[in-house]
Amino acid sequence: MHNSNLIESFKTFTPQEIKEFSEFVTSPFFNKNVNVIKLFEIIRKSYPELNSPKLEKETVYKKIFPGKPYKDSTIRLLMFYLYEIVLKFLAYTRFSKNNVTYTENLMKELLDRGQYKEFEKNIEKINQEIENIPVKDENYYMNRFIFRHEYLNYASNFVEGKYEKFVSKEDIEFVSNNLTYYYLIRIFKFYSIALNMMLLYNINIETAIFENITKNFNPDAFKDVPMIGIYFNAIMVLLKPEDESYYYKLKKLVFENAASLEKNTLSDLYINLENYCHRKGRTGAEKFNKEALEIYHAEIENNVCFVNGLMPYSLYNSYVVTACRLKKYDEAHEFVEKYRQTLSPENMDGYYDYCMAFLENARRNNEKALEYLSKVKLDDLYMKMDVRILQSKIYYELTWHMPLQSLLDTFKKTVQNNKLMPEFRKKYYLMFIRYLNQMNNLKQKTDSDKAYELRSQLEKDDFFPNKQWLIEKSGEISP
Repeated sequence: MHNSNLIESFKTFTPQEIKEFSEFVTSPFFNKNVNVIKLFEIIRKSYPELNSPKLEKETVYKKIFPGKPYKDSTIRLLMFYLYEIVLKFLAYTRFSKNNVTYTENLMKELLDRGQYKEFEKNIEKINQEIENIPVKDENYYMNRFIFRHEYLNYASNFVEGKYEKFVSKEDIEFVSNNLTYYYLIRIFKFYSIALNMMLLYNINIETAIFENITKNFNPDAFKDVPMIGIYFNAIMVLLKPEDESYYYKLKKLVFENAASLEKNTLSDLYINLENYCHRKGRTGAEKFNKEALEIYHAEIENNVCFVNGLMPYSLYNSYVVTACRLKKYDEAHEFVEKYRQTLSPENMDGYYDYCMAFLENARRNNEKALEYLSKVKLDDLYMKMDVRILQSKIYYELTWHMPLQSLLDTFKKTVQNNKLMPEFRKKYYLMFIRYLNQMNNLKQKTDSDKAYELRSQLEKDDFFPNKQWLIEKSGEISP
């Protein structure tokens, strides 16, 4: 019983939800089976851990049916009935939280029952409530469409002979426009997600339909609906990264409308801006490091970078890397210390030690960097790769030729033998290993001519992580 869907569902319940469910399951409207109630009460006594031996099926059966021989089919059936009620409760909870959905269904029911005065009173009330919603996302425009459209249906079907009195040209335009706004926001939003997926995971997605929509699209025609402009520019920064104007338009719109964007949406948009800055930074556009740092500050100030009160490691690390590129070492150190406690407790020390190692390496305190790096204990695959890369860079800068050779050999085998890592990531790591191996050999020989050839080859090669660092270091090899 411990690993059943029933128990796993109850593990997600808050104490308040357990209390509400108790009222739900004992209501004859939802459940008339007293044995189902008994089953819940037994489970409730083991909440919140729900790992007591008292929840073994045989033990539970004896409490519900004392003196009767155990029947597995009976206890399974009771669990099934209780789980069905749990699902109804979850659906009801979600439904009751959404006032718009509740009111939409109420409006339809009032019309079906001919309660026209009550319909008019409630439709006017919900329309006013929608206008006062601060978040102007796609749901806002869809709700505007739904309830004005309901009103038009009412006027055309139930107010016979008085359609002109109840409906104006503006009403029809309002319905049409809001449906269009909703559609454009949703389609642009999904297109931006598809493009990001293609970029991040190196996959191809059919985008012909999207391309037809954006081909001759004029965002200036929708200036009163910022979300359309936001997602249009979010698409264009991916389709035309060489045109930086789309980035600045997107940034301006996001910053100006931050207060009217839902938290998760705002967080995703900040990440889109960050990723563009990172891609431009890899091409040597230094100004985008400053841009990235500005985005991080905005995320923190608007409190959208925390998930359940915790800061994602990706942001923690990226902030430090970016600040170090700008040589803002004191700021990076202050950040690392200030937000250490906001990292997930189980990995806090590992993330902290890695970022401190990165910072000390940037400050050219390589021995100290190695001290921090030796303490990093993390299970994340790509974090382990980052540790190997930083360790390799430190060994190179300390001119530890033989230890570096040994480290790179081990690193190469680790990458090649990993069955979980995508091929395109393996390619990136192996390119770093190959080039650093060559540089290590050239540095021992102080062959500046070969180093120049290597640098030329590096500059022509495809992007891979730490390519810019390798280019800089290859230029330092001299007799």
